[in-house]
Amino acid sequence: MAKIIAMMTILVLATANVSLAGWGDLLNSAERVDKLITNRPAPPQTAPSGEESRTSSEEEQTAPVSANDDDHFIQNDDYFTQKHGLDNNAWMYVELAKMITPPSAETKREGEFMKIKDAQNYWTRYFWKTRIASKKELKLGMHVIAFNDNHRDDLYRAPEKKSSARGGSWFYAKITDMSDMFRGFVTVSGNYKVGLKNLRVIEK
Repeated sequence: MAKIIAMMTILVLATANVSLAGWGDLLNSAERVDKLITNRPAPPQTAPSGEESRTSSEEEQTAPVSANDDDHFIQNDDYFTQKHGLDNNAWMYVELAKMITPPSAETKREGEFMKIKDAQNYWTRYFWKTRIASKKELKLGMHVIAFNDNHRDDLYRAPEKKSSARGGSWFYAKITDMSDMFRGFVTVSGNYKVGLKNLRVIEK
């Protein structure tokens, strides 16, 4: 009887050893698998689709662009007009306008214009297409047009807002003194000081 008990005890212990060894192998395998999972690199991010990539590129390249305004907010098809010339006047106001009917022999060389300020139409032979003046081209006696409604520190300055430039007043005069150009302005007929950035010259 004692032999039987001893043999059963040996059998149980042997089974236990095999079971424990098996569990050890299983634990080691699980540890290896876990290590592989936790240490593997993160999956790469999905590349954007062609539509997303194209949209992003277009957004980067698209920027708001002002129609055809220059730095004075004057457009390519704008004219300054008046019902008479400078003649013997030191200066005169001029109107910003759009040409409706070009001058011709049939209209006695008068053009029809619509004033920007109030949309009124009228005919005149006195109209001028202009551009911003460069410092190098200025000379005594040159006919210029300047913005009237930005007058600070005894100096007529360029317009700062489109609404004031296109709805405000401009005047026509001649350069009479260039000795203060190093200070940033010239004097025009009427003894008015005009900033160099506020001068427009007549295009031929």
